[in-house]
Amino acid sequence: MKQLLTLLLSLCTITATAQYKAAFMGDSIFDSWDSVKHGGHPEFFANNGFLNCGISGQVTAQMVARFEKDIIANAPEVVIICGGTNDIAQNKGYVSNRQIMKNIKTMTRLAEQNGIKVILCTILPAAKYPWKPEINPVAPIQNMNRRIARFAKCKKRGFIDLYTPLAAPDGSLPKKLSKDGVHPNSHCYNIMEKIILSNL
Repeated sequence: MKQLLTLLLSLCTITATAQYKAAFMGDSIFDSWDSVKHGGHPEFFANNGFLNCGISGQVTAQMVARFEKDIIANAPEVVIICGGTNDIAQNKGYVSNRQIMKNIKTMTRLAEQNGIKVILCTILPAAKYPWKPEINPVAPIQNMNRRIARFAKCKKRGFIDLYTPLAAPDGSLPKKLSKDGVHPNSHCYNIMEKIILSNL
């Protein structure tokens, strides 16, 4: 009986510590990060105990819908949230910046209610969406990033500015960092990795 109790306690201890150091919740910016085909570095996640929960094309409402399954259920120490560019691109129709922020706040509160630390990231720069050339995203992205920064600051949450070190003066993601002006290339991911690791 004593041996059985010892075994059960051991299993409980393993379960309690068997979690990811960080989970990345986002869209294609995170999704491609885990794919060599798209210039990403899978080893960044494997070597650091990170979980990639990015899904290409998703808007923040879709992230909210799967947050319980993808983030809460995996119980990471930290969730890094970066989303909103597809909302601005109107992938699922027009969404106001106010609503995007509301979705980000919902994910933040869900995480905090479950004891998961939150780090909010700014949206990456983009001056044009190849799939939605009629939209000018520069001003909406900058506005969203100010909102995200304010929200993070008000509760002293984690905050990582990916926009400033990557953006060209015109608000674009430079050609040296991206093939299409939206999605990072391998060099861009190298920069992002250094920034992320220095903030964890």
